[in-house]
Amino acid sequence: MSTSHPAGTQQSPPASAAVRALAAAGDTESAGDVSALDGAAAGAQLRLARTRKGLVERLIYGPTPAPAELESGAQIGRGGEAEDPVVRAALECLTHGKAFTADQKLSTELRTAVAAAKGYGFTVPVEFGGRGKGYGDLALVEEGLAAHGLGALAVEISGELTIGAGSLLAYGTQAQRRTFLPMIAQGRLIAFALTEVRIGVNAKKVRAYVEPDPAGQGHRLFATGDRNKLWITNATHGGLAGVVARIGKDGKAVGLFVVELPDRDVAAGDGADYTFTLTPSGADAFQPNFNARIAFDNFPIPQRNRIEADGVEVLFYCLRMGRCMLAAMSAGYQRMFAADTANYARQRDGVGGPVIKHELPRLSLARMLGGALQARALSHLSLQQDADGVDLAGLRDLTKSAASATAMESLLACERVLGGRSFDKNARVNAARANVHVFGVVEGEDDLILMGMVRDVTSTFTDRYLAGLLGVIQAINLGEDGKPLPKDQLILRIDAKTLRRYPTRCLRATFNLLGQGGFWRLAGWIAGNAALDVARLPLRLIPTALLPRYRSLPRELRGLARYAERELRASRWIYLGVNLWFQLELTRAQIPLQRFGKRLEHLTSMVALCFHASQQDATQQRVAALQCTLLREKVKGIRLLSGLLALEQTRRLVDAVGRDLEANASSLVTDIPPEPFAHPWEPDAGRRLK
Repeated sequence: MSTSHPAGTQQSPPASAAVRALAAAGDTESAGDVSALDGAAAGAQLRLARTRKGLVERLIYGPTPAPAELESGAQIGRGGEAEDPVVRAALECLTHGKAFTADQKLSTELRTAVAAAKGYGFTVPVEFGGRGKGYGDLALVEEGLAAHGLGALAVEISGELTIGAGSLLAYGTQAQRRTFLPMIAQGRLIAFALTEVRIGVNAKKVRAYVEPDPAGQGHRLFATGDRNKLWITNATHGGLAGVVARIGKDGKAVGLFVVELPDRDVAAGDGADYTFTLTPSGADAFQPNFNARIAFDNFPIPQRNRIEADGVEVLFYCLRMGRCMLAAMSAGYQRMFAADTANYARQRDGVGGPVIKHELPRLSLARMLGGALQARALSHLSLQQDADGVDLAGLRDLTKSAASATAMESLLACERVLGGRSFDKNARVNAARANVHVFGVVEGEDDLILMGMVRDVTSTFTDRYLAGLLGVIQAINLGEDGKPLPKDQLILRIDAKTLRRYPTRCLRATFNLLGQGGFWRLAGWIAGNAALDVARLPLRLIPTALLPRYRSLPRELRGLARYAERELRASRWIYLGVNLWFQLELTRAQIPLQRFGKRLEHLTSMVALCFHASQQDATQQRVAALQCTLLREKVKGIRLLSGLLALEQTRRLVDAVGRDLEANASSLVTDIPPEPFAHPWEPDAGRRLK
């Protein structure tokens, strides 16, 4: 285990092309945020010590991963989730009606039984009282629990182990591990208190803070008002929490502190020199779990409880496993939807016979099974990649996005077949609905995550081949005094419009570009890759079954895998084209980046499905073939280079509607008084003045 390093001592990486592009486009606030997050991500990568490029980047830019690597995740699923003592203990409680309380909360009996089976210490090393199992085994347990209607327990255990125990194992001192890991293994819940009333998951903007204890005993924590920690899962009286807080009220460094939460609220008149309150968040999701808003005022934290690392870096480190577990839970939920819906469709008579005899209900059922298999294949592949020392950049994010998207699609498909029965108060489909909806925003909103994924998998190419173009445009956006020009004079894209408006600056940029070494590197890349693609053209004539790479795949999956890999390679040209079209304006063009990210998500999912299913039985291979066919249809519907003009029109109309809403001028809503926020916060004064 690597030794911990004090927060803020790691070397900051050089500014990425994305950060420089944001700054050049005049968006200094975003540039600062992205730069700070880059630093935290780099620290997490250093801790992980990954030496192999991410799989998604290699699928696009090469070298293409070997079939054995793409099939490697399938070995995780050979254990069988129902065989694990944790799942058996939980199902025993469920069978006897003891898993939930009368108000549908997870019961004490369930938690006691799962703790006895060492479920809460599943991945905690044996020396600290845990079972010492791997994350692949945990994924099977998570999927099994969700599949049998115990998704809330899966959520609880996932948070407990991936980011709770995980942060201590990676960054805690030996003394901290000896203190807290046995507590966790015995079933004491641990939360990760990051999000606040005022900010979401942008961890670098947390406003809770610590100051030195006047008595020299450590720190005092302040998280009052809109600094309260909010939507904190697993937070309960008497539990533990890893609290992310700023070091000093106006400090830049962000720290992580393990806090033992009092077993009751502490008010000003209770004789203590601090106050503490913990109340339910009021969120409809995760209802069976503990989910709370926490307020701290002058709360004491011993010095020994500070984890000596940047709190955001710890978050980056742990979320890779959290996203894999979310995908495993998604697979379980979707299997549950399919099981309940198929049972209904077999028994319910529709027009002309049982519902299951008809094509549209069968398609809905197939979507549920396909989504489950897709989420499982991505989760298991990601976990095996991590175990093999491969960088999960890109794969972890699209795994989360695909898993949450397929879960939503499966829920809708389930509702189409079950109809009103899916909303029965006692139905487990109904109980799962809020959790499935929230999967797309927990740990970060999926569309934003996809844009980050695109940046991760293309950053090497961008820094190496597009930095020259960026530098040239940066230069013409500086005045004679060397300072940035006003925003209304910035050139974000050299095209016919800007050429007419600023001919001298545009021509100077073009001339300077020809003198840039980066330009000729890019030209060389284009020439070399174009020649390679031309050389590959004759291979298109060879039947897929004759290519050694695909020969081991089932017949129905061969062409689909070949299509997905070919389109992933073509994505490098699409990304280049989008950059050349938008140039610096790409820093603001979220729609094309999101669509490009979705393209990568669908294609990578097809690859994962084909190679994963090749190691499964014939029923799963048929599911994989259908799901890949549906994904191929989605890919063909995403027009990027061929639809740039239409995309421009979409962006103009989006901007126009957005401006109306920003000014509160849209007549469709101006006469509707908005409902106050459940957890109001004070808007930033600087933003109010703009």
